[in-house]
Amino acid sequence: MMNKNLFILIATILALIGVIIWSYDYMTKIEANHITEPVTEEEKQSEKETGIETKKEELQEGVLPEVIWNKYINDELGFSIDIPNKKVYGLYSCDPKKVIQVPVKVFEDNENGVVYISQEYYYLSKYDNELHRHVGECKKIIYSLELLRNEKGPRGFKPRLGWAIVIKTVKNEDELDKFIKENYGSGCRAEDKKLWETDYQQLGAYAYDIHIRGEGDNRETTLGTTSCAEAWTARHKVLYFPEENKVMSVKLGQESTFQTNPHLQPHQSYDQKMIDSFRFE
Repeated sequence: MMNKNLFILIATILALIGVIIWSYDYMTKIEANHITEPVTEEEKQSEKETGIETKKEELQEGVLPEVIWNKYINDELGFSIDIPNKKVYGLYSCDPKKVIQVPVKVFEDNENGVVYISQEYYYLSKYDNELHRHVGECKKIIYSLELLRNEKGPRGFKPRLGWAIVIKTVKNEDELDKFIKENYGSGCRAEDKKLWETDYQQLGAYAYDIHIRGEGDNRETTLGTTSCAEAWTARHKVLYFPEENKVMSVKLGQESTFQTNPHLQPHQSYDQKMIDSFRFE
């Protein structure tokens, strides 16, 4: 038992070291690719106008902002999804008290079967662990396809402030199983296929919502021992459309990605409505 606990402890430490190295490499790539811009006076003024005080005034009546949904269609990959045209709650790490709203943007990587839906930009400054605050120049990080690819990486991580919708052709159950293992872990499997309740049935077609589990999942399974960590630790959506030989996968993360300010009421998350609107075309 002692050896097993020691192994779990070592595996956890190595995982943390890996996250730290990845984070450093990610920040290095941001600087190297010159995708940062200083915050302009116009942006500061615009951010001030959409800050906490303004949002409080809007929300005093308890009415959520009206959202118009735009349908994004990708003919090459064969799917559509609704995207809010409203600006969403953004990241401004230069000042934790500041609230900003940012546009949502689509980045196509059709060659690799991936479409990214992401916040268009965010703001970043270095954090001083000794002072316990952000220091240095506040920079505007503008998302690009290259940056989103780096965030996703070869292991298929969820982008920091967006989604990576992966579409692939699968001809049978074996290829579906291979896709799940490649995207979620070698020990992952499709445990259950539930009929996805959409208008497909009215058209005489059927899509299935895939529930993923890890091999050997039980009470003793931990993050350090599971071979299906991606599906075990975060929300995801996998849809299988056998008539078109297609599968879709998107990692949603633990919290809402597209939402209004979560610190103020009323609050609205757009994630579920976006997922519910997904259609294979």
